[in-house]
Amino acid sequence: MIPSKTIPKSQQDPPAVYGVNPSYQTIAGLHLLAGRFFDQDEENRSAPVCVLGAAARSNFFGASDVIGQYVKVNEQWFRVIGVASQQLSSPTEVAGVPSQDANNIMYVPLNAAILRLEDSYSDVRDEIDGIYLRLEENADVATVAQVVRAILDTSHHAAGDFSVIVPAELLAEQKRTERLFNAVMVAIASISLLVGGIGIMNIMLASILERTREIGVRRAVGARQSDIVRQFVVEAMLISFVGGSLGIVFGVMMSRLIAWLAGWSTIVTAASIVLAFVVSITVGLVFGIYPALKAARLDPVEAIRYE
Repeated sequence: MIPSKTIPKSQQDPPAVYGVNPSYQTIAGLHLLAGRFFDQDEENRSAPVCVLGAAARSNFFGASDVIGQYVKVNEQWFRVIGVASQQLSSPTEVAGVPSQDANNIMYVPLNAAILRLEDSYSDVRDEIDGIYLRLEENADVATVAQVVRAILDTSHHAAGDFSVIVPAELLAEQKRTERLFNAVMVAIASISLLVGGIGIMNIMLASILERTREIGVRRAVGARQSDIVRQFVVEAMLISFVGGSLGIVFGVMMSRLIAWLAGWSTIVTAASIVLAFVVSITVGLVFGIYPALKAARLDPVEAIRYE
């Protein structure tokens, strides 16, 4: 829960209050900087004690010693008996997992949270918001998830009022989404390259049509078909080189603009720039071969007479 009022007043966002069992320290891998975690006896007695996360401790008391201090949450006082060490927090929200600063948390015994912080006048209370399970390293996560879903579905009479979040399944779903996104991006890039290549081919065919007489003169003075092919292939590659350079400059500028507007972290690597140049030159080479061959196969006599 997020308290509506705290004393001392939190300097930033008020911490989330987690009602947990003593075993949560082992399940979540919590390490303490000072003090201790509450034990089973305090859990059974609904003792008004708490353990503060690193950010919650800073928001309430700054850098001073907090062990033995008191924090008032809504209308209940809790004595601070421990401070949790800094935890890594994901900067992005994962689908299915509520976004929460892992350090701006206040841990209290589960029974104390139910007895002292829940609305005792409400007929319907959601006393347990979540159950955390820590499996053995060799456990089959998918099988355990199915068993947990079956147990909850039976105990809740198929009400469908719960969700089972498996980090491994979320990671697999994220990877599938990433693969799909990459496939779509490759398809879009391929279509763009095809359109660009066709544009280069059309430009070269139009250039050949306008320079038919020039081609005939060159052939008449001794130019070989390979010379004509080389000339027009180089021209096509130069067109793609210039277009690729402009595209890279535009892409870098758009990357910086998006990072500035959206606050995202964008990275343009040297490898991506080199790859863009290589792909650009390759497109010019592939789509410039047909116009070059067509120019080289022109009859010199007919080409000279062309108006």
